[in-house]
Amino acid sequence: MAARLSDLARSWRCSSVGSECTLHQLAPYIGKLKTTLAGSLIECYSRKQDTIIDPFCGSGVVPLEALLRQRSTIAGDINPYAAVLTRAKLFPETDVWHALGRATEYVTRAKTLARRKRYRVAAPRWVRRFFHAKTLAEVKTLADLLRKNKEWFLLANLLGILHHQRPGFLSYPCSHLVPYLRQQKFPKTKFPDMYRYRDTEPRLIAKLLRTYSRFEPATLHSRRSFRQHAISQLRLRSKATVAITSPPYMNALDYGRDNRLRLWFLGVRSHLKLDAALPSDEEAFSHLMEVTAKKLRTHLSSSGKAILVVGEVRRSRRRMKTNQIVRSAFETKVGGWKLVDEITDAVPDVRRSRRSCRGTKREWVMVFAKIK
Repeated sequence: MAARLSDLARSWRCSSVGSECTLHQLAPYIGKLKTTLAGSLIECYSRKQDTIIDPFCGSGVVPLEALLRQRSTIAGDINPYAAVLTRAKLFPETDVWHALGRATEYVTRAKTLARRKRYRVAAPRWVRRFFHAKTLAEVKTLADLLRKNKEWFLLANLLGILHHQRPGFLSYPCSHLVPYLRQQKFPKTKFPDMYRYRDTEPRLIAKLLRTYSRFEPATLHSRRSFRQHAISQLRLRSKATVAITSPPYMNALDYGRDNRLRLWFLGVRSHLKLDAALPSDEEAFSHLMEVTAKKLRTHLSSSGKAILVVGEVRRSRRRMKTNQIVRSAFETKVGGWKLVDEITDAVPDVRRSRRSCRGTKREWVMVFAKIK
């Protein structure tokens, strides 16, 4: 092992918002892994040309950091929003001018189609509350076109400007990370400009330029793949070198509810089903970790390591030690693994749970090694 986690942690506790690759900032994602943490773990536990696997990739932080460091990567997740973001990061448009041209073509086509339908769109009332009717029709038409043609990179950029209170976004005054209207803070009588039609084209063009501001497409050469499925369906043709992943928090983060507006534009009509598919209690979480331990043991090389970033879960006044559940699943219930290092780390505000106003304030970084 190149270093202890306690020493390595110094390199990931600083903010990277102003220095990280701007592909990481395509769109917000609740529970997003720190890019500095992912990058440090990749550099410490792998070498160039190694293969990194992340079966719970979320917004694609680990896969992208692996590519930027000349590692091959295999990513997976069941969340459709995570799928769009990760595909966009793994397979971005390599030429900025081509991306801008394609965006303009798609927006023009979407506007024409929306106008022909007289800006009528089938949308539930809760969705309509976020947009001017004309904006909604054009954005929905554009999102459908991009989905149909698998233009994941352009679609991810569109989702990144879907809602906020700033002028460069498409919705009425709204929070950015989780969709909640801010009509009391910005009443229509005092801020009429914030409730008028918003043109998609200049906003999407500006977003794309921001995306390319700290991103050099020529640096991405390694092999990469993404599959939208549960870890129980994981099948690899060749073994990976290291697994670095952050499993879904046990009944603590609402990946569906908190992304419900973006999911609706992706064709998901019930975000509740997505949250229902995640582990909701200790037994379900333990079973998921057992499946994870079995799959990673099968698909990692003999010297491979599994590195898990596991969030703390709080219920009422009780703190559930999810790290102990993970360790039991790997070492006792499945076997063939040994915990060789572990550290407790503070969780940034953007990764904390919102349920019952109780925050997940810490997480464990756990390193397991395969044993015979």
